[in-house]
Amino acid sequence: MISSLILPLLMQSATPYGSPIDPVLRPSEAKPEAPVNPPTVKPTSPVDIRFNQCIDQAADDPDNGLLAANKWQIEGGGYLARNCLGFAYAEREEWPKAIPAFMLAAEGAEAADDERAAIFWSQAGNAAFAGGDHAAALKYFGSALAQDTLDGLLKGEVHLDMARVYVAMDQYDQAKAQFVLVHELVPEDPLGWLLSATLARRMGDFALAKSDIAVAAKLAITDPAIALEAGNIAYEAGDVANAKINWEQAVKFGPDSPSAKAATRYLEQLAASVEE
Repeated sequence: MISSLILPLLMQSATPYGSPIDPVLRPSEAKPEAPVNPPTVKPTSPVDIRFNQCIDQAADDPDNGLLAANKWQIEGGGYLARNCLGFAYAEREEWPKAIPAFMLAAEGAEAADDERAAIFWSQAGNAAFAGGDHAAALKYFGSALAQDTLDGLLKGEVHLDMARVYVAMDQYDQAKAQFVLVHELVPEDPLGWLLSATLARRMGDFALAKSDIAVAAKLAITDPAIALEAGNIAYEAGDVANAKINWEQAVKFGPDSPSAKAATRYLEQLAASVEE
């Protein structure tokens, strides 16, 4: 049977972030895309300029970033210095230290009526998710949304992260509801459609999985991760021919990508099963 050879491998999928596991189970990888992306603020004051410089330093050299953030905090940098400190810890993947730093930064920003409070809460949520504290992650994401200051794109990203948390908690129906919001807020985001398709596959809803992955493919025509997942969906739905075509496309679109490596394994298993 073909399924006995390939289905164990299909419990894995190469993600757009380079990790060969089911993408909905993970927050964004720390490298190359940090799970706690720094806020982008156009400098309008010396404080904002220093904040941006501190964040840049933490991103380029987390160790020196910690020194800069601590120095600024001693000098009275307040919640912005704490946010920079959290970002430096996040770059070092020291989540138990990053989480409270982001939380205190968010509370400080909220008290100061700084609209960045929502972003800081989102960073706390992502740090908590990366650290494995799912309940805290949902709480902080909820606080980010409660600020009611996020634009459509950033709001959609928060719902996307909440969906990932729910999947990690095996609460698939709640995750599915979050993906509905993601699609409403950022319908042009192929990642949202890719991850919702993956979730639908795992839930056995192949009609929805095929529909969502088709949208993702239209938005990112040559994305190897999308081609890989299209193959996974086709295979689990019993369409081996289309699975093979999509896996071959994954290899073609990104020969050196984790998605291509996963697709190559599936194709090799498929070929071996045919020979038997």
